[in-house]
Amino acid sequence: MRLTRSLHGLREGRRLREGDSLDEAEYISSQVVKYLEKKLGETAKHILVTVTYTEDGVEVEVDVDASVLVDDAYLQKVVDEAAELGVCLADLIKEKGWPLAENDSEVCWKS
Repeated sequence: MRLTRSLHGLREGRRLREGDSLDEAEYISSQVVKYLEKKLGETAKHILVTVTYTEDGVEVEVDVDASVLVDDAYLQKVVDEAAELGVCLADLIKEKGWPLAENDSEVCWKS
């Protein structure tokens, strides 16, 4: 089963330099992939996370191809949570600055 979720979050008040946004985007993507791997384990066949900065904010797109053994409702929930994690991390970076302190991102993670 393949599921794609796109979530747009606002990031007002901070202009990003190209180098900053790339580092931040890579960090956000890696955290979202880590979350998906934790929740789906080896049932995840393919994971693609795209983080795009615009003038209005940040968009986190999560594309997951999982085993047919994964319940559709569960996969939808996990993908939605993963996209929300990405936006939460972007908001946290806006609030606290980049790079984040080691434990700052814990507030965005759901168990």
